[in-house]
Amino acid sequence: MSNLPTSDAEFNLQQVLLLMNDLTEWLIRSGVGYMEFSAALKPLFYQQAIKELERLDQKTTVSAISLLAGLHRKDVSAYKEISAAGKPLTEASVAEPISVPARVVGLWIVEDYPQRLPFSDPEQPSFELLVKRISSERHPRSVLNELVRLGIVEEDSGEIKLKKGSFIPDHSHQESRKLLSQNLHSHLQAGLHNLFQTDQVTHLEEAVRADELTAESVQILTQYSIELWEKYSKQMMEHALKRCALDENKAQAEHTFCLGIYQNDT
Repeated sequence: MSNLPTSDAEFNLQQVLLLMNDLTEWLIRSGVGYMEFSAALKPLFYQQAIKELERLDQKTTVSAISLLAGLHRKDVSAYKEISAAGKPLTEASVAEPISVPARVVGLWIVEDYPQRLPFSDPEQPSFELLVKRISSERHPRSVLNELVRLGIVEEDSGEIKLKKGSFIPDHSHQESRKLLSQNLHSHLQAGLHNLFQTDQVTHLEEAVRADELTAESVQILTQYSIELWEKYSKQMMEHALKRCALDENKAQAEHTFCLGIYQNDT
């Protein structure tokens, strides 16, 4: 079914396996083994095979899906029945809106509010005011409880303190895993779009690499990158919050913008 030569297919498999080596470490450390993972992959291969057949304007028969996805015909038939009944094959999704707590912290940083704020005070900026500027539907106390749970803020004597570096979640929480998967998902989507949608607008997806460096040089470059990102991300967040406010309640406001950065010195 595929038009790719075997050598090209093998090359691309090796590239994906480079990613899987790291993802497998994540799974193993989280208590997920091969059997659970392979079972969870089946419906994903099924759905992607259908998507590819539709792109090629070919019929989504059991045989065609089975051949393209490498799945047993019995599995394909079972998935077709589940889909026909309107039941989801998988609930895996990382396309979630930015949470209210995250937007509250973003506004706190962008507008240079003091590191310590009263929970509620009609005479000066307060945590309650921040929450109400972001959402009128979420109770400030529930937002505070979530930020405390994530280790982003702490409450002391009626004041809310934003912890230094609080935009980096505590890695012991599931929220940090979700954030990582969202970032990886967005990065991969941008790269795959550029590979396969060559007739469309190219997404920004670049990196600066330098090798044969001393540990001292890496440390200097790391610090410089942190300083640049702190300045640049604040400016981007400021613009993003303005656009969110302008687009609020618009019927066409159903798109997501994501700009990320990472640093690695292995």
